[in-house]
Amino acid sequence: MTCGLATLDVVQLVDDLPAPNQKVVSLDFLIAAGGPATNAAVAAAWCGAEATLVTALPRHPLTDLIAADLASCRVGLDVADHDFDGPPPTAAILITRGTGDRAVVSPTAVGTGERAPAGELEDPARLAGVGALLIDGYHRHLALPLARAARAAGVPVILDGGSAKAHTEELLEVVDVAIVSDDFAPPGVESEAGAVLDWLFERGVENAAVSRGGRAIAWRTRAGAGEVPVAPVEVVDTLGAGDFFHGAVAFRIAGLGLDDARLAEDLAWAAAVAGASLGSFGTRAWLAGAPPAGAPPATAPQ
Repeated sequence: MTCGLATLDVVQLVDDLPAPNQKVVSLDFLIAAGGPATNAAVAAAWCGAEATLVTALPRHPLTDLIAADLASCRVGLDVADHDFDGPPPTAAILITRGTGDRAVVSPTAVGTGERAPAGELEDPARLAGVGALLIDGYHRHLALPLARAARAAGVPVILDGGSAKAHTEELLEVVDVAIVSDDFAPPGVESEAGAVLDWLFERGVENAAVSRGGRAIAWRTRAGAGEVPVAPVEVVDTLGAGDFFHGAVAFRIAGLGLDDARLAEDLAWAAAVAGASLGSFGTRAWLAGAPPAGAPPATAPQ
């Protein structure tokens, strides 16, 4: 199960980013559901999980497009909060051919505002059969009660930390594994991986990692620390790769259990999943391939 942001992504492939007042013709385009927790659920389903996304979305025709795309990816959609005005958050994304670099404009602030907690998410029945919960730091009013319920039920909670947010420290109190990006530097903390890992452990996290794009993944547990090398691959599009990495880690933990002695192995396997997503345009074409060897049982719930 994943909990967090869901967006509608409109993705265009271009040779170069347009200059001011310039129009360019795209080489290809894609419309798909997006957001860290959303893409993580897609990756987990591709790996073989019975994946469900818990999120907040308005009742709107564009929400139907998100639901249809997720259904095509075999991801269940649990909209726990419909109380929004207007359309769902929609991201405009440009991918540069030749480098795979992305430019993203997205109203993600909709996922960080203060909203009343959704108390029904604390019902343990909602987590029946769930092997792991991944939260992406958005929609605190959903993620916090759900993570508390998961903790109480013995379900590992994994944080996908793309950036530090105002409520990140509160979420860390109910997190078993924190996997953050190279951009995650909290205020006053150096961006170097060691400093970020220190900061996480000072807040009670006992299993943590910092992903750094094509560079080695730095990790630390109660038992040790190290780096996981990332195999070089041909990069066509980097969009969603980090999200898919997190979804693959959650899938491994859901299927095999949380074991700090195996964290480096889980990270390496997930890096291979993310690498597979880099070789094609968009966030869906890569799903035509097969997961890397060493996947947990295909029935692993998440």
